[in-house]
Amino acid sequence: MLPSQSPLRSRTTLLSVVVAVLLLALLSRLWFLQVLAGQRYGNLAEVNRVRQVVVQAPRGRILDRRGRVLVRNRAAWAVTVKPTALTDRRQRDAVLQRLSHLLGISRAKIDERLRDYNGSPLRGVPVAEDVPTDKLFYLAEHGGELPGVAPEVVALRDYPNGPLAAHVLGYVGEISADELKSGTFPGLRQGDTVGKAGVELTYDRYLRGRDGVEDFEVNASGRVVRSLGGHPPVPGMDLELSVDLDVQKQAEQSLKDGMKLARGLADSSRGGTYPAPAATAVVLDPNDGSLVALASLPEYDPRKFVGGISRRDFAAYSKDPRNPLLDRAIQAAYPAGSTWKAVTALAGLQHGVITPSTAIHCPGSYQFGNSVKHDWTPKGHGTVDLTKSLQLSCDVYYYNVGASFSRSEMSQEARGRKAAEQMQATARSLGFGKAPSLDLPYSAPGTVPTREWRKRFWEANKAVYCKGTSALYRALCRDGWQWQGGEDLNIAIGQGALLVSPLQLALGYGAIANGGTVYRPHVAQAVTNPVTGRAVRTIRPRVARVARIPAGDFAAVARGLATVPSTGTASGAFGGFPLDRFPVAGKTGTADLPPKAPFAWFASFAPVENPRYVVVAMVEQGGHGGESAAPVARALYEKLFGLPIKPIVAGNDRSG
Repeated sequence: MLPSQSPLRSRTTLLSVVVAVLLLALLSRLWFLQVLAGQRYGNLAEVNRVRQVVVQAPRGRILDRRGRVLVRNRAAWAVTVKPTALTDRRQRDAVLQRLSHLLGISRAKIDERLRDYNGSPLRGVPVAEDVPTDKLFYLAEHGGELPGVAPEVVALRDYPNGPLAAHVLGYVGEISADELKSGTFPGLRQGDTVGKAGVELTYDRYLRGRDGVEDFEVNASGRVVRSLGGHPPVPGMDLELSVDLDVQKQAEQSLKDGMKLARGLADSSRGGTYPAPAATAVVLDPNDGSLVALASLPEYDPRKFVGGISRRDFAAYSKDPRNPLLDRAIQAAYPAGSTWKAVTALAGLQHGVITPSTAIHCPGSYQFGNSVKHDWTPKGHGTVDLTKSLQLSCDVYYYNVGASFSRSEMSQEARGRKAAEQMQATARSLGFGKAPSLDLPYSAPGTVPTREWRKRFWEANKAVYCKGTSALYRALCRDGWQWQGGEDLNIAIGQGALLVSPLQLALGYGAIANGGTVYRPHVAQAVTNPVTGRAVRTIRPRVARVARIPAGDFAAVARGLATVPSTGTASGAFGGFPLDRFPVAGKTGTADLPPKAPFAWFASFAPVENPRYVVVAMVEQGGHGGESAAPVARALYEKLFGLPIKPIVAGNDRSG
């Protein structure tokens, strides 16, 4: 028997206590897991054997104004690669090399698709679409030999008309990290598909639909045992556009013909022929602002974006000096040239500078202060009234109008008053100088130069200009900024710092056609349920502003414009056109943007008394307006009015 104070007995007692405490802790933990947390861990176990698969919602179709399909979906077999299943480098190389040989595509192409992918790491990356059936059978039979590789049915955007109306339609792609952070697409997650451009972007929330979910029971090895149901996806809505497929086709074809025509015309100032690298056209309804056609060349091919555009293709588009990704109709701004004379005429009439009968002698030049401004023809035009000034495109007439505004404003400033800038105010009332509120992204605001604008521009750029040798810039750098009176003369003929987008010019001419209402332009007319066909949302005409200009002033300008296609600077382009049945009011324009060749314009509306269409055509570096732009507009009117479409030939206009 051990003594009561034996050290061995003390250690035995301590060990017994420790064992008892550990046993009690273990029993407590077991009781917690089985009783208190039993439900929670049961749920986790259930989740561990149930897998949820997201079922992507079919994206809505895009239709033209007559219900014809412009964009749709198609199912295609794709081969996907899940990089997370190929962590071993040797295995990855072997699998991808074998896949390259099987699919007949280069290993570099597969690597590029994997590298460019920015979607969910849990999803397989499509490396090939529209895979032939025999390749799919091979993958099914040898799937175990190619880990991470699987065939998969994917929904791809389909463009039955190829690149037609690409800038209007846009394209889709997987949502980027920046887009997720920006909140542009609330409620989405990595890997979701969204619109990236055109109406695919602006109407994305209608076209996208809502994804569904399907639950599957899986065994311990992860194989599917059975489907447990779920909820199906909700297809996206269809989008009906105001664009007419036939008119859009004609617009793009006529622009191609106009560019080809310009490239055959002699450039007497620079030698050779006009380069005509790009062109654009707008057709809209002046009574509601709906766009019937919106064309920009060169275009891009949206089919290259299906499944994700390659870096090589995107780089080719980005580096192309013709900039095919740019929608010139709405995103670019240019000097308006003589098409602007209609706006200057309205300003002169509105503010009492001229009347329709005001006669001004129109020689070949005009002196303002120490500078001499030249007419487009050295021989001049004699004495002309308002109608004749538009018909013949007399620059000197509009130099006189611009000079009258300039002298009045200089007088106001001399008396310590702020210049009224009435010519610019009239332009702004017609929608110029501000980006149109349009259901397409990134419309250009253009520029209507004012004293305040010029001051801001000078302050932002004087460091560059003060390095030059121009006497004018040296004086400005020495004495400070001041408005030059000659700027009003430049504005009066649509030159200088004045810039407009083709869409802005179409809206302005639409206001002349309808008596002063500037509508908000739109390319969509309804969002419809694809099942019932009923409209979920109708895009109704909305007025952006109303120009407070007397109706008689609009009528006087319209009368002058109506003489341009019949006996004026566009008469060569409209020779043989039935103007008696479909009278056209329009204005040619030749915009100078040195050192480039002139930009050719034609802005118009028809029929004159009851306007249904506004047509604006512009050929970059295409020469004179009547030579290459007016023939494009004529072909469009032939299409719009159901007339035989004659081959495009050069007009006889060489005006400013």
